[in-house]
Amino acid sequence: MAVKKIIQDAFEQVAETGRDMAKTSIKQVQETFSPWDMIRNSFDADSTQQKGPESQLKSIKEKAGKGGHTPLDFDRLQKSYQNQDKAKADALANRLFQLVHQQDERSLMESKQKAAEKIQMETYKETDDKRRREDQLRIQSQSAAPQGKERKNIFGGKKKRKGTDVQPLEARPNSSKQ
Repeated sequence: MAVKKIIQDAFEQVAETGRDMAKTSIKQVQETFSPWDMIRNSFDADSTQQKGPESQLKSIKEKAGKGGHTPLDFDRLQKSYQNQDKAKADALANRLFQLVHQQDERSLMESKQKAAEKIQMETYKETDDKRRREDQLRIQSQSAAPQGKERKNIFGGKKKRKGTDVQPLEARPNSSKQ
């Protein structure tokens, strides 16, 4: 039972806090955006403008002194922002230069590689052609047979070359069964 009571108390406290916050937030919004205050401030601004620029500067200085803050030095801020922008621009320019320089080096290396590959292919073709010619000459020199058409005999049929004759199988008498 005690646990149930603690939980109910917690929910009641949250509900009360929510109601209080809702009431106070509405009041704060009304105070912030109060139309009467805006109208009153606009008339006050008109009266300061009628007084003259010197009185306006004094009122601005008084308001700045009452606020408890130091007025901003916009020239100094502008210079610091310019320095930061300049540093960023220099870094970006340096990065761009590096990218262009790397691309130039890459294209130069590719052109050198292509030239080297072209020279290598030419030398390979030359050595391959030379090897093929040497192989053909060696094959031609090894074969003693004449090349070209076979000459026909006017008196007879074709002349058979030696070694191309098919010889019949040798038959031995009584070799199969005994």
